[in-house]
Amino acid sequence: MRLPAFLNGAVGRFRLPGTLRTRLTAAFSGLILLAASVVTVALANRSVAVQLEAQQRVGESLLHMLVPALQVTTRKEQTLGLDGFVSRAAEDVAVAELRISDASGYRLYEHMRNDEPAAWYTQLFARDAAHPRRLRADTANETGPLRIEVTLANAPLNATVRHVIAQSVAITLGLLLLTFILAYALLSRFTAPLKPLTEWAREFSRGNWKPGVELIPSNSSEIQELNQAFTDGSAAMRHYISSLSEARELLEHSENQLRKLIDSMHEILFELDTEGRVVFLNPAWERLTGFKIEDTLGKAFGDYLMDEEILRDFAATQLGELHEKNREISLRTAAGKRLWVSLDADAQRDAGGNFSGVIGTLGDITKSVELNRLLSRYQDELYHMSVTDPLTGLYNRRHFDTQLEVILSDHLAKSRSVCLLLIDLDGFKFINDTYGHPFGDEVLRTTAQLLKQQVRRNDYIARLAGDEFAMVLKNTNLENATKIAQKLHHQISHTRVPLPVGSMQLQSSIGVAEAPTHGRKAQELVSAADVALYHSKRRGRNRIEALSPDVSQAMMSIFSQGFQLRNALEEGNIHPAFQPICDMKSGEPMAYEVLARMSIDGTLIQAKDFIAVAEELGLTRDVDLHIIRTALSVTPTNQALFLNVDLTSFNDRGFVKELGALLKPACEAGRSITIEITEREAIPLSDTLRQDIQELRALGCKLALDDFGSGYSTYNFLNQFRPDYLKIEGSFVRGMTENEADRKIVMHIHELAMAFGMQTIAESVEDKATEKALRQIGIGNAQGLLYGAPRLSASVALSS
Repeated sequence: MRLPAFLNGAVGRFRLPGTLRTRLTAAFSGLILLAASVVTVALANRSVAVQLEAQQRVGESLLHMLVPALQVTTRKEQTLGLDGFVSRAAEDVAVAELRISDASGYRLYEHMRNDEPAAWYTQLFARDAAHPRRLRADTANETGPLRIEVTLANAPLNATVRHVIAQSVAITLGLLLLTFILAYALLSRFTAPLKPLTEWAREFSRGNWKPGVELIPSNSSEIQELNQAFTDGSAAMRHYISSLSEARELLEHSENQLRKLIDSMHEILFELDTEGRVVFLNPAWERLTGFKIEDTLGKAFGDYLMDEEILRDFAATQLGELHEKNREISLRTAAGKRLWVSLDADAQRDAGGNFSGVIGTLGDITKSVELNRLLSRYQDELYHMSVTDPLTGLYNRRHFDTQLEVILSDHLAKSRSVCLLLIDLDGFKFINDTYGHPFGDEVLRTTAQLLKQQVRRNDYIARLAGDEFAMVLKNTNLENATKIAQKLHHQISHTRVPLPVGSMQLQSSIGVAEAPTHGRKAQELVSAADVALYHSKRRGRNRIEALSPDVSQAMMSIFSQGFQLRNALEEGNIHPAFQPICDMKSGEPMAYEVLARMSIDGTLIQAKDFIAVAEELGLTRDVDLHIIRTALSVTPTNQALFLNVDLTSFNDRGFVKELGALLKPACEAGRSITIEITEREAIPLSDTLRQDIQELRALGCKLALDDFGSGYSTYNFLNQFRPDYLKIEGSFVRGMTENEADRKIVMHIHELAMAFGMQTIAESVEDKATEKALRQIGIGNAQGLLYGAPRLSASVALSS
């Protein structure tokens, strides 16, 4: 509610005393003044009433005295003779005027006093008086009717009121002075504790939460509570300010750390607005792209992208749905080059769910991309070298084993038969011994050319060994395969290879087998064709032999082999054998590879002769765990071991858990353990497999990749897992002193390992010439018969 303008002005000009005690004293004094004023008014009213009553009695007495006197006066002269009597009667100060007149209004007598007018305060107090100021009486005598009028005087009333007011003012001033002094003294004592509180409040307003003013104790519960509240509030505020200060320092520290972290990040940290314009970049942007940050801010991020596909995703209409994880893209640098980066970015939304921009990171993967390209080139070269025979250009045995399994899996699933031809040149050893290896090589090249000419478009040919070739006939039954074999045999038999003098006619023996009649697996089909080829040679050579069902059943059943393997596991006839892996400089073992051997009736069977059965029957994990458990228990704890683990075993989650339980105590004891991964069939490199291998490495285990160059996905495995050791497949090592292609493969594998920071181990080193060739390449570790064969006894093995 607003006050009128004149009141606002009055209030603005009027100022109450400053301190509380002064205000309270003034209030008490005002109350006393108000009470005194009321008393004064009451006394004045009472005094005026008493005075008026006294004057009334005087006037009435005068009238009562004059009426009888005038009645006995009969003549005018007598009436006039009353002047002395009346004058004496009118001498009273209460009478201001006395007048006697006849019926005609003629004044017979008039006595007037020099009276003062009624003062304003007299008029104020006598305003409501019940007593009249003018008295009148009528009488008569012989002369006729007479009227007597008496007017009361104002001077006594004025004097009475002034006297009452003077006394009241004097008394009031005394009381005011006494009240002021007492009230001020008492209030000064009572309000003394408020002064330090005021000082505290003043200091608080200045930000000083620990004033140096001492609070005054008081008996007043309110003051005590106020003192306590100020003390507690000061302590709480100091604690709060201290906490705020610590939080601010921590926040500043965290902010500085975050700023340093952002500034030192190798990845580019960026932020875009809703239109795709750049609003933030860390220093990595300028370092990697060459563009200055201040020149980039405000520009469209798409201006720096080089691929149409990612440009569409960063269009303003698509940004709200952006979610990218590890996406490989390329940026344009200031030098005009392509920078490969890994993109992680997400659309951001505010509290209301509205799109507010994009935040993301760009990690430099240029070296990784270039390394992968180099790796891909090496892989292509090594793959070509590893799957083809350098002499004939046909596929080699390793590739044949792989492809035959794939062909069988594909065709048998569609109920299509597959036939295998094994071709062996008769008398090839005689040719080499008689005419020399160069002529023998020419014979092999000529035979390969004949096979290429005879093979159908979708069929497959390979060189398996020195003079043994294979031809896989797809979607062909045994009868048609025999006809094709006869045609091929005819062509070989009528081929002559020129000699320095004359020529030589070729002869061949061919074995034919059919899947699924003679087996559904590659090994079964090869074994069946081997049996057919064996029968062809036994029956005189230079002929074709198709395997009959009776001959196929004469082969050892895979299941009978599985029975022997299970018995060996149950009876403890699977033993670890230890072969040293040596440092070629010192000749001393740096570790021992643990190999599996099966003992049957006193005969030791190597792993390669029963591991396929184990895989077929799902016993690989049992064999691996048994060999690892036994090897750990029979060797010294300070002995470094390479433990073979088939990659397929990782498909069993129980195997991974049990393997970790076996290796953890050994690793914690400080033993050097290397997990040697072997691949016998194509296994997808899943996230679960990566996690399992990472857990083994976390225990302290190292990782080695066995038979590099002959596996199914070794290059992918190499890129994904970065093993510590790379073991070069023994067939390349054995042939490197005589075959330049094998030597190049070994050299490329070593160079590849060096590029990835790995150590290489050459397998199947059997002579000093091979050792010398390996040293020339730079390979430092090797194993093979030159350093020691695998031995069952741990003590013998470790002392070798």
